[in-house]
Amino acid sequence: MSRVHALTPHLFVADVDAAISFYRTVFGAVELFRNVLPDGTVLFVELAVGDARLLVSQEVATLNALAPTTIGGSPVLLLAETDDVDDLARRAVFAGGSVEIPVQEMFFGERYGVVADPFGHRWALSTRREQLTPEEINARDQGLT
Repeated sequence: MSRVHALTPHLFVADVDAAISFYRTVFGAVELFRNVLPDGTVLFVELAVGDARLLVSQEVATLNALAPTTIGGSPVLLLAETDDVDDLARRAVFAGGSVEIPVQEMFFGERYGVVADPFGHRWALSTRREQLTPEEINARDQGLT
């Protein structure tokens, strides 16, 4: 049986260069590789974000590869863990993102908030404050759901 070694999000956007600029400003993304088709379509750009990878592609309607802004939103929430969630959230808003859930202390032991980038992708931003057991989280969650 094969084992998965990594999971890499692949995002589709209308403007690849604007998206990369946003991810560079907010997450410190570094472009590693760009694959462009002969007609100029950006097939994908591989970015390094911390120890992870992120692929960003130009939307292509004929391949059903559409951006959230084209289809009216995204059901996906990407999680970015960081040492300073408040700073990361500020950078996201400064770069054009919008706050969905303000950064705050959460019952599950994290300082946590959610921002949407200008391209329709939603990002949960988190800093772990406490290492809690599932039982401790459940006890704190009583009455919240």
